[in-house]
Order: sequence, then structure tokens, then C-alpha cells
Amino acid sequence: MSFASSEEDRTAENERDRQVRDLEATMVAMRDALELAQREAGDRFQAAGAQASAEADQLRAMITTLRQELEAQEQRHVEAMQQQKQQAAEEVGQLQATIRALREELEEKAG
Repeated sequence: MSFASSEEDRTAENERDRQVRDLEATMVAMRDALELAQREAGDRFQAAGAQASAEADQLRAMITTLRQELEAQEQRHVEAMQQQKQQAAEEVGQLQATIRALREELEEKAG
């Protein structure tokens, strides 16, 4: 019985050793998978950050362009309004001169 018991002990010990090796291999594989997942997540985070930064730069450039266009449009509008005001003032001056000339003509004819 001692031989059988010793054989069973060695078999049980070999089984435990195999289970320990299997568990160690599983732990190594899980650790490697976790490290890979962390690296991939870090890479995705960096890529997302770079993309967000590029999009922010594009938006800033677009805002600057739109602001410049709006300012130029506003300047053209102000200039057009000033030109219209000047033309209106000239027309009023011409009308007043015509009215004076007509009055003088009427006064000469009446007088």
C-alpha cells in the first residue's frame, strides 16, 4: 500500500504542479492581454486628443476667416452707406439750388 500511496501522492503532486503551471500561464496571458488593452486604450486616447486638437485648430482658423469676412462686409456696408448719404446730400443741394433759381425766376417775372 505504501507504493500505491506514494504513487498517488506523486500523481496528485504532478496534477497540482500542472494546475499551478496552467494558472501561472493563464495569469501571464491575462497580464499580457491587459497590458495590450491598456496600450491600445492609451493609443486611442492620444489619437482622439490629436484629432480634437486638429479640429479645434480648424475651427479657430474658420472663426478667424469668418470674422475677417464679416469685418470686411461691415466695412463695405459702412462705405456704401456713407456714399449713399453723400449722394443724398448732393441731391438735396442740387434741389435747393434749383428751388432758389426757380424762385428768383418767378420773382423776376412777378416783379
